[in-house]
This record gives sequence, structure tokens and C-alpha cells, in this order.
Amino acid sequence: MKVLQIGCDPKHDSTFTLTGFLIPTIIDTLQEKDYHYENVWPEDVIYKGYGGVDCVEAGGPPAGSGCGGYVVGETVKLLKELNAFDEYDVILFDVLGDVVCGGFAAPLNYSDYCMIVTDNGFDALFAANRIAASVREKARTHPLRLAGLIGNRTSKRDLIDKYVDAVPMPVLEVLPLIEDIRVSRVKGKTLFEMADKEPSLGYVCDYYLNIADQILARPEGVIPQDAQDRELFSLLSDFYLNPSKSPVLNPEEQLDLMIV
Repeated sequence: MKVLQIGCDPKHDSTFTLTGFLIPTIIDTLQEKDYHYENVWPEDVIYKGYGGVDCVEAGGPPAGSGCGGYVVGETVKLLKELNAFDEYDVILFDVLGDVVCGGFAAPLNYSDYCMIVTDNGFDALFAANRIAASVREKARTHPLRLAGLIGNRTSKRDLIDKYVDAVPMPVLEVLPLIEDIRVSRVKGKTLFEMADKEPSLGYVCDYYLNIADQILARPEGVIPQDAQDRELFSLLSDFYLNPSKSPVLNPEEQLDLMIV
């Protein structure tokens, strides 16, 4: 199976754990070619990573100038002109955590599924809701579905569950707070590469394999009905301001010992 991962974030570190270094970006390459797109070849922008995964980084303009979303849109356009989309069985677009303009939403035009990665926090779920809104909008004209939500490195999922109750969508997996996930990024290695030498990490890899199995099974997915901003603000705020209280048991229900 041929896999391509495309990093769509100005930080250009999406593929760092696959390649072990920050690969040159599309912007870097275009600058070298004096922005002559016709002089760019696949080998100029595609780098081989761990497990044979091919890697591309869009990059972005210098901080405080230009438009990162425009760069993402141009990256998609360039890869399409290079016929890169026809060469792979699986293409992953890793897009930064919020849809702030049409450029960052451009990968959705070429996607079968969207997976939202979030934590159990207030702001992250706001961003998740904006992505859900983008999927709903794109699904009007494209065969795009939301595969589901992934909780990332969180010790709790109560706020995620509150959101999913209001905006129904599958929860593909919830990754607990595992320090090795953070360490893998520092080492510039995937958890799977680390597990080759440290078999004890196999249980962490199983979380990711579970997600992969669900996506490769080509689920039906959903068209999300995102919440309005004020409605979501009230919902998530209420969770903190009025936390649910455990029911008070009467004396008859308070057992000191139970034997079954």
C-alpha cells in the first residue's frame, strides 16, 4: 500500500517523526525554482519516510506576512498537476487545528473522509466544531464525510462526550496521556519505529492501529450538524459552571458491604 502524508501547517513539522528531520517545504522548493511551477518535479518535494511513507510539507510564508491558507491551496494545486494524487492508495492531509479560511479547507475538496483530532478542552472543541462546519459545507458539493473524532492525549473525555451528545459523530479513539507520545516527537521517530526496539510500546501503537482499521474499512461516516457558536459556548460553559453532582443516596441505599 502506497501512502502519502502532506503536512499543511506553516510549522512544517507534520512529517518530522517519519523522516527524522524537517524536510524542505513546497515554498522552499518554489523559491529555489524562482516560482516556475513547470520546473518542479515530484522528487523535488516528496521525501521518503519511515515504513515507506512518502512525505510532503506545504510550509508557509514568513511569520507576520502572507497567507498560510493560500500556501496550502497552492500545494494541493501543485501536487495535482504532478499527478501525485493518482499514485497513492492512501493520502493523509495533516491540517492545523482550525479552519480559518478557504485555503486551509482546500484539502477537503479532495478527501473522502475527515478525522478531527482534539483534546478534552474548551478551545479545542470550538476549533473541532468549526472543522465540522467545514465538512458540512463541503459535503454539499463533494462526496466527503466525517469519519469521526479522535481524543488526543487526554486523561478525561467528559467534555468530548458533552460535545458529541450535542453534535452526534463517531468517536474513533481516545488516546490517554502517554508520555511516550510526546517523546516520539522529540526523538523524531514514530511510535512504531520506537516499538521496534522497545516492544513494551506495542500497546500504544494499538491505539493508532485501531483508528487505521476503522478508516480502511471505509465507514459510512456522517455529515455533521455543527452547533452555532453561541449555542456551543453556552453548552461548554455550562459544563464548567454547573457541573453535574452525584446523586445523594438515602440511608437504605448506603451499603457498607455487599456479598454476591
